[in-house]
Amino acid sequence: MKNLTLKLLLYYFIVAGIAAHLLLLVVLVKDRTLIPVVKEKLVNFVVGSEADAPALLPSTEQIHADIAAVFTPWQADNKNYPERYGVWVNNQPFDSLPLAVAALNHGDTLHIGSGVYDNAFKISKDDITIIGYGHVVFEKGSVNGKGFILATGNNLTVHNIECRYISVPSKNGACIRLEGLGLTLNKVYFHSSEEGILETASKPGNIYITNSRFELLGKAGQAHAMYLNKANLFFSNSIVVASKDQGHGIKSRGAVTVIENSILAGLSAQDSRLVDISNGGKLSIKGSVLQQGPFSANHQAIGYGLEGIKHSENAVNISDNVFILERQGSNLLYKAHDAAPPAQIVNNMIVGADSRDNDNFHFANRQKAGLAAYPLLPALLCDSGQKC
Repeated sequence: MKNLTLKLLLYYFIVAGIAAHLLLLVVLVKDRTLIPVVKEKLVNFVVGSEADAPALLPSTEQIHADIAAVFTPWQADNKNYPERYGVWVNNQPFDSLPLAVAALNHGDTLHIGSGVYDNAFKISKDDITIIGYGHVVFEKGSVNGKGFILATGNNLTVHNIECRYISVPSKNGACIRLEGLGLTLNKVYFHSSEEGILETASKPGNIYITNSRFELLGKAGQAHAMYLNKANLFFSNSIVVASKDQGHGIKSRGAVTVIENSILAGLSAQDSRLVDISNGGKLSIKGSVLQQGPFSANHQAIGYGLEGIKHSENAVNISDNVFILERQGSNLLYKAHDAAPPAQIVNNMIVGADSRDNDNFHFANRQKAGLAAYPLLPALLCDSGQKC
């Protein structure tokens, strides 16, 4: 009788396991956007995270306090885009934002006056420019369960917009869901949402981001401050701070990623990697401050090609930066796939890393490096919101 019971239990677990895998396969076939999510979680399980991450996480109030200690509140660009009211396309006023969006033709400019808007919208035309005058806020809405702005046209430009509180059932609600080619952002503030940008275009384009801030973004390890699937990224004079819920700061599968004169800081949030270049390509990080906080869920600050090298041209150049790695436990600056090319990591100040080399300037802690105590960061981008 005992042997029969054991056999029945064994058969039960075998059948249950097969059924579970078949159900997962059906779900992935129906929604292929989940495939990279599942793959990423498997990769992170094997090589990405460390068991020494702290179990007790700081409160939301503490995270906000740390952000406030380092960065001044975001301010709209009232100098270049002074406060106005109403909505208009080119020189024609409209009674509402939905009416103005419906009237757009290729090459038009959508002007939006100060206020809070919850009318999420789709941009299907090419070469559209959106400008906020005064303090313009997009919040809470979404189109087709994807994001506040669903951009299916090419070459969208957005100036002087704040976007917040975007969430959808699939847990990857974005301020901008980019399905077309080409995006330029200047002076935007995307925060307190599941995702800042999610790009799912059918072929590569370029994304240019300047003078912008991405804060408190991420969800369940599958949504990130920005998640690019094919686009090249050029990120400069901008800030990614306190990615949350094990989200990466910048996750990109594109062929080119350039980060210059910027700040990527975890502070006290439970983020994952600061930069995750999932499939290799050309990566350049220069003149920036990268700080991984004590509560990060991942011991790797930068990951390269950990989901397979898939580009024909691959190179890594990380130079003239300040790294402050102060996670509780292991701190690894860079982790790459075995097939990745040798990385050029030179002339950086590196504080708190587990390993040492002769090409960079290493310090055991902030005090030995002559830096201010946590959570303060070295002075950079003073005109873009950091306290100096």
